[in-house]
Amino acid sequence: MTQYFVGRVAVVVVGLSLSVMPAAGSDPPHWVGPGIQMDCSTGCHVAHQAPGDSLTGSAGNVLLCQSCHNPAGQASDRPITSADVAHPNIGGTSHAFGVPAINAECDSQMPNNTAMQLRVMDDNIVCSTCHNQHSGNAADGGTPRISQPKRITALGSTGAISSTGTYTGPEGAWYLLEIESAGNEDTASFRYSKDNGDSWEATGLTAGPAVILDCGVTVSFGTGSYQVSERWRLCGSWPFVRGAVDSGDNMAGIDFCRDCHRSWVMDHLAVETYDGTFRSHPVGVPLNANARSYDRMVPLDGNGEAQGSLGADLNRSNDLLPDEEGNVQCLTCHAVHFADNNTLTGNPP
Repeated sequence: MTQYFVGRVAVVVVGLSLSVMPAAGSDPPHWVGPGIQMDCSTGCHVAHQAPGDSLTGSAGNVLLCQSCHNPAGQASDRPITSADVAHPNIGGTSHAFGVPAINAECDSQMPNNTAMQLRVMDDNIVCSTCHNQHSGNAADGGTPRISQPKRITALGSTGAISSTGTYTGPEGAWYLLEIESAGNEDTASFRYSKDNGDSWEATGLTAGPAVILDCGVTVSFGTGSYQVSERWRLCGSWPFVRGAVDSGDNMAGIDFCRDCHRSWVMDHLAVETYDGTFRSHPVGVPLNANARSYDRMVPLDGNGEAQGSLGADLNRSNDLLPDEEGNVQCLTCHAVHFADNNTLTGNPP
C-alpha cells in the first residue's frame, strides 16, 4: 500500500453512517441531529438491492464516504477527495486510501488488527479500514475537535456564534444552543442541550465573548441581535479511529500506525547499532531516551520558537506531541489528513 503521512496536523476522520434512533453520545457527527436531514437509509444504507457491501448506498467504501465528505456535501467542513492522497515527492495532504494494503516499496503490510483486516476490501485499504464511523471515543486517543456552530433556523438574528477550546468529553456529543430571551451579544440569554432538545444541560445562560459550556467547549457571541428560539448546533468529537492510536513501547505498547508499518519500527538502540536496513526514526521511546546532548527535552516548532501552548506561536496544528507516557510515536510528527508540509502555517480545515 502506498501509505504516507505528510506534515503535522490534527487527526481527523472520513466515513459516515447515521442513525434515526436517539443519538448515542459516541456517534456524532454520524447520526441525525438538529438541522441534519439524514438518517440511516437516506445517508448511507439501503435495505434492499444495495449497490455496495454492508447494504450501503455506494458500490465502494471510499465513494460512500466521499458522498458527504466533499466540498459540497453535508460534511463540507471536512472535505476530502482522491486528489488529496499523498504521493512521495509529488504532493497530497492525506494518508493513502483506495490503494493496495500490501506495498513492498513502502514496506506496508496487512494489519494484525482483526477489525482492520475485515475492512481491507478487495485487497485495498479504504476509509473504514482505519475509521470506525460509529464510534468516536476519548479512549482511542487522537486529537479531538470542536466544530464551529452553524445556525439551523432563520428567525432574523444578525449575530454569529463561534466556538473555541479543546474537547475533553469521554465521547463525542452534539450541542444544541437555543436563544431564550432576545438581546444583543451581551444581553441575550440561551440554553443548551446534548440530546437534540429533549432535555437541557443549562438554562438562563447570558451571552458574552467567552461562555463556558462543558467538556472544554466555549462559545462566543459576536456583535448583533439574537432572536428568541434561534438555534445553532456544533459538535465535540474524537477521531473515529478503528482502534486506539499508538502508545507505549514497541514491544508491549498499542500499535495502530505501527501495525501496518511495523517493518520500519525501531527504537533509539537500533539507531546506535544500525545495520543498514531501511527503517525509520525511533518511536516507542521518550525524547532523549539515550541521554545524548543532541536531543532537546522539549521540541521546538518549525520557526525555532516554543510550541503553541508554551510560547507566542499559537498554531497548535504543528506541535510535536508525545503520547501520554511521553514517548515519541508516529503521530508525534506525522498527520493523517490535511497536512500542508509547512510547519509555519495552520492546517485546514
